[in-house]
Formats: sequence, structure tokens, C-alpha cells
Amino acid sequence: MNREKLNNVPHEFLVEMYMQLQRSFDIINDQLETVQGQNTELMKQLKNLQDKVDILTEYRFGRKSEKNLSDPGQLTLNLETGEVFNEAEQLADEHPLSEEPDIEEVIVRRRKSKGKRAEDIKDVERIVEPTITIPDEELAVLFPSGYRMLPDEVYTDLEFIPAKFVAHEHHYAVYAGKGDKSLVVRASRDYKALRILDNSLLTSSLMAGIIDDKYVNHMPANRIHEDFLRKGVEISRQRLAHWCIYIAERYLSHMYERMKQELRKARLLHSDETPFVLRHHENEEQRSKDYMWVYHTDQKYGSPSIYVYDYPLNGSRNVDAISKFLAGFNGILVTDGYQVYHSLEKKDPDRFTVAGCWVHARRKFAEYLKSNKANVRDTIALEAVQRISSIYDADKSAKDKSEEEHLQHRKEKVKPLVDAYFAWVKTIATSGNIDKGNAVYRASSYSINQEKFLREFLNNPIIPLDNNDAERSIRSFCIGKHNWYVIDTPKGATSSAMLYSIAETAKANNLKTFEYLKYLLDQLVFHSNDRSDDYLDDLVPWSDKLPDSCRKTK
Repeated sequence: MNREKLNNVPHEFLVEMYMQLQRSFDIINDQLETVQGQNTELMKQLKNLQDKVDILTEYRFGRKSEKNLSDPGQLTLNLETGEVFNEAEQLADEHPLSEEPDIEEVIVRRRKSKGKRAEDIKDVERIVEPTITIPDEELAVLFPSGYRMLPDEVYTDLEFIPAKFVAHEHHYAVYAGKGDKSLVVRASRDYKALRILDNSLLTSSLMAGIIDDKYVNHMPANRIHEDFLRKGVEISRQRLAHWCIYIAERYLSHMYERMKQELRKARLLHSDETPFVLRHHENEEQRSKDYMWVYHTDQKYGSPSIYVYDYPLNGSRNVDAISKFLAGFNGILVTDGYQVYHSLEKKDPDRFTVAGCWVHARRKFAEYLKSNKANVRDTIALEAVQRISSIYDADKSAKDKSEEEHLQHRKEKVKPLVDAYFAWVKTIATSGNIDKGNAVYRASSYSINQEKFLREFLNNPIIPLDNNDAERSIRSFCIGKHNWYVIDTPKGATSSAMLYSIAETAKANNLKTFEYLKYLLDQLVFHSNDRSDDYLDDLVPWSDKLPDSCRKTK
């Protein structure tokens, strides 16, 4: 349509056409705004998902250490320009961060000290070989005018003798009367050495070796079976499992109960739990996710160093599981942020005080920081890590003081840093600058939600800042479960709890695990008919009456 024809179009028609075009433009603009809003929301979700992927990737394939997060080449905070004001840094001037170098990054080569090699093998059996000499005829040629002897030149090497099996064949005399041929008498069982299991190949040394392999060196039963085969002995995986369950129930359960009694006397316990896969005996295709718990205490909490693993009824993770185990315990529980611990405190506040773990609060930021190398939110994560590190440094400076002095130090020097941290993190969470799906926001929310429990260490000088002791103690079970993958029966899980408890407690008390387990089993068999368990006091891993052969010298 040209200009002339357009001039001839009625005015009303042009107005209507213009209004339709305007309405079309309005619809398109509304749709565009909607698409742009959806696109912005999708980009946020995509970024949050990418953060989660980065964190999981770093967790799976990256370094586990959280040290040196502000090293050269990584993110740093420019405090001088005022871009980020770190109040914790200012309050902690007298406690500068003292990050220790990672062994992966700094290797210090030291000269071996004199006598170090001899010290390393001082407890090894020593055989002095015959002196190697030069024949007299050669000496006469070498020294026509005679010679004198100097001290021998000595060098030492170390022979490795692999473990081996020795079958002991025991004979018992059988007697028959000459006149009365019906009378046959065998040597009395009183003359027979005590056996750990009648009519079986099993001995205390063999059982100690199996426990040491599986519960200290984390070897699954099939590898132990294969290792025994290479040494010339056929013991099936099923028999190995049966022996572990039977010996735990028949003998070691008494020691396990004794350890639990002592553990409950402590003022403070560390606690943690970890899942594993249980295969049900009645239906091998049916598997469930069960939980193993661990409780740990130490001399600084009024108890020997004890690790007790517990498999509760049905592998439960609810409040009844820990409430039943802790019957008789009155004190402090240092835990992660799992809600069940908090429910336990609410249920019985006169008995339990729950303290939180600052490492978990720090880790939420550190995981994000390690997985994101160049992002504006990294400055927030880094500042959170540094603020928490300042709290640690301030508290560490009083670790050698008395409990009263340490508590006073926490009130004067550490509490201001804790107050500043929570004031800062609440500002971050409520600023509106960070999306609620972002990892930094979730890390901030974790600290805020756990504030009551994270502050608890300020009220008692024996409370540590973290639950690292429990995490270290549960690690042995975690290494093991990745090797054997599943436990076949609830009985197997219960026996594993007993065996891990005794092995880990023996290690914590500086014992040689194999020697201690062998000695313990010998003594338990000897006392198997005793009506009282009083003899156990001399056999517990922290007893000063254990023989020197059970103790490590270093």
C-alpha cells in the first residue's frame, strides 16, 4: 500500500489497526520479561548446580587438606585497601594465623642423625654373624713386619621372615586294662591344654592374626583367605567370619562391656556415626542402609583413651540408639550438627550438654573455596575461613594453662572473636546479595543454625572446638567398609563393633595389636569359667599390668 492509498483509508480503521499493534507489542514485552526472569532464575540454578558439582568433584578428586587456602596463586584478601574488613583479623592481632605447611607442598630434607638406624631397629631380634677374616697366609704377605687388630667394621642389614603356619599335632595317651578289656581310659582333659575352640584348628595366635588383618589392616575376609592359601592353608571365608562372630560373643564381649562401663565415667565424649550396607541373611538380595556409631574419650576427660563402636538394634540412627548406649553417662557430647544429638539434649538437659564442631562450620566454606578459584563470593568464603582460623589460634595460645585460666582466656580473648564471627555471618546471610541456593549461603546458614552448640566451648574449658577425635576414630571402620563393602548379618555387625573397639583402643594405648590380642585371648580362655569378671581390670588395654611384650617401645 502506497502513501496515496493510505491517505484514502478511513481514520477509524487506522486507529483500530494501531491499537492492535500496540496490544501485540505489550504482549511481546510481557513475554520477553517473563522469559528474561525465567532465564535469570535458570542461570542462578545452573550456577548453584555447578557449585555443587565443583564441590563434589573437589571432594572426590581434590586434596583433602584445607590448609593454605590463601596461598600465592590462589585467592587473597586485600585488607589494606578496605575491600573486605576482617574484624576477626583486627581483634586477633596478637594471635596471627599459624597455618602449618602441607607435607605435599614442603619437603624438608634432614640429615639422618647419628645412631638413628640403630634406634629404628633396637627392638628387633639380633643375630651376630661370625666375623669374616683374612687367612693368615694372606696377612703374612700383606704385613711382613706383623699386624695388630683394630675394632671390627660392622654393618647391619634387616632380614624379613614372612609369616608362616605351623601345625601342632597333640597326642593323648589311651590306656586299656589287661584283665578287664572293657576298661579304656584316655588322658584326662585336665592334662589337656586349654583350647579356644574345641575340635577346631583355631588357636589364640591364629585368631589374633585374623583380627589384626581384618580390623587393624582393613583386609576383607576374601583377601585373608587368599593370603592363607598362598601360605599353604585352606580356611574358607565363611569359617573366618564364623570364628570372628563366635570369639567376639564367647570371649571378647566381656572386655567390650568393661570398656563401655569405663567410657561412661568420662566427663566428655566425642561421638559420630557412619552408614554401611547390611545384607539380610534370610534374603541375600535384600540390603539395607544401617549405621555404626563410635564414642571416644581420653585421659584429659577423666578416662583412659577408649574407643567404643556400637551397632544398635536394626542399625538405627534415631535418638533411641544413642540414648540406650549412653545410659549411665552424664556429661558433654561433642558432635557434628546432626539433629538427633540436639534432640537428646532437649529430652534430658540435666544429663547431656551438646557442643558443636567448628571444623564442620569451617568445612562448609572451605569446600566451596577449594572448588571455586575465581569468584566474587570466594572473598566471603575466604574471610569465613580466616575468621574461624583466628578463633582457633586465639584458643590454642592457652592450651597449656590450667582449666580456670583457660576458661578466663576464652571469655576475654576468644569470645569477642566468636561474637564478631556470628555478627558478620548473619549480616552475610541477610544481605540479600547471595542466592539462597548458593553454597556460601548454605554454609552461612549452617553456622547460624548451629550457633548455640558452637558457642558451648566458651562455657567449659575441657570442651574442644571440634569433633576431629571422633572423625579420626570412625575412619578405620570407613576404610574397612570400602574394602568389604557389605556385612552379611546383624551378628556380624555386632561382632565387628566389639572387635573394632578393642583393636582401636589397643592402638590408642600404644600396644602392639597382635601381641595384645593373643595375650588377651589366652587370658580370657584361662578365665572362661570364672564367675567374676574382676580379672578384666588387669587385661584392659590401659592396664599397667600388661606384659612388656604387648607394648610398643616408641
